[in-house]
Amino acid sequence: MRSVRHLVNGSRIANTSIVWPSSGREPVIRNMIRAAALDLEFYNRAEHTTGLTRQAFVVVVLANALAAVGSWIGYENTQDVFGADIWESIRGWLGIGDFPMPGEGGIFVMVGVGILLAIIGWIVWAVITWWIGGRIFKGTTDVGEMLRVLGFAQAPRVIGVIPFLGPVAAVWVLVASVVAIREGLDFSTGRAIGTAIGGWLVWFALQQLVEILIAAIF
Repeated sequence: MRSVRHLVNGSRIANTSIVWPSSGREPVIRNMIRAAALDLEFYNRAEHTTGLTRQAFVVVVLANALAAVGSWIGYENTQDVFGADIWESIRGWLGIGDFPMPGEGGIFVMVGVGILLAIIGWIVWAVITWWIGGRIFKGTTDVGEMLRVLGFAQAPRVIGVIPFLGPVAAVWVLVASVVAIREGLDFSTGRAIGTAIGGWLVWFALQQLVEILIAAIF
């Protein structure tokens, strides 16, 4: 914020405060903390500040890399205590069949795959929410805005680096995503929840389609 004096007919008048638009240069850690705290002002700023797109990308990469490390650590410890059968059971309950277990291929492979899937999911999720929120629920936004707010909404996932806090992080990210959708599309919380549910259903259907295609090819 900066104060200036205006000249009117050669005379100075009272100070007028001007709020300059953010350039998106604030430290990414500070922005992640604000996003995780569900700071509405921050999400509104992120929506309209194109300079924060790169930071949103960094958040997606960093948060999911740390979460992948936590999953790997958790897998290694539970395997020592319970054996690999527990992970086989979990895969069966989730219906993901032969999808690689957390420890398969080592930590570097797991982090790399986690980051790649997170980036793809982030982009697809942003496009889906933009389409559903704009076309069905009549919100106002564009894909870039949704990429930014949904990218920062993943900030809470960093606590997943602590083994077994992954579920807590997932719930936190879900809540942050609803806030991000609401602020990004400029409509009510109910419509934001509807957009999130609709987006999840579309995303789930796409995942199933991809699995079917992969199974058919290989």
